[in-house]
Amino acid sequence: MAAVTLCACNSEREYLDFRGLSLGMSAKNMCDSLLLKGFEIDTNLTDESTYVLYNAKEYCRVDIMQNNDTISDVLESYVASYNDSTTQIYNERHEQFNALYGWALMKHSADLHKEAHYQTDGKGALVLTLHNTHTPTVSVRYSTEPDKLMP
Repeated sequence: MAAVTLCACNSEREYLDFRGLSLGMSAKNMCDSLLLKGFEIDTNLTDESTYVLYNAKEYCRVDIMQNNDTISDVLESYVASYNDSTTQIYNERHEQFNALYGWALMKHSADLHKEAHYQTDGKGALVLTLHNTHTPTVSVRYSTEPDKLMP
C-alpha cells in the first residue's frame, strides 16, 4: 500500500513553467527547447552544473542550474541601459505573476530595489527582483523547491 501511495505522489508532482516549459523536464531538454526559441548557448560560461543561454534580441540571459540533468533553478535576467526599461519589464512580469499566483510577499518595495516572492501552491518558488542601480537589471528566479526562495 505504501508503494502505491508513493508512486501516486510522484506522478502527481506539478512544476512551475518557464516560457511554457516545465521545470520538471530534463535540463538538457529545456536547453534544447530554448535553442529552438532563438536562444544561443554561452559555451564560455556553461559547465556541468549550469547551462547559460542568451538571447541578444531580448537582452536576456537564462541560467539553468541542474544536478544530474534535473533542474533545480532557472534564473532569467534582463539588463538595460535605462531604469525605465527595467521598470517596465518588472511591472509587466509583476502583473503577469499576480494574475497567476496572487499577490506577492514583498521583501523590498522601493523605486530602486523591489523583490516580490510568490507562493505557487507547492509547484516551486518564484522571486521577481528589480535592481535599478548603475546597471539596471530585472531577474526572475524559478525554483523547483516550494520553500527555497521564500523570505
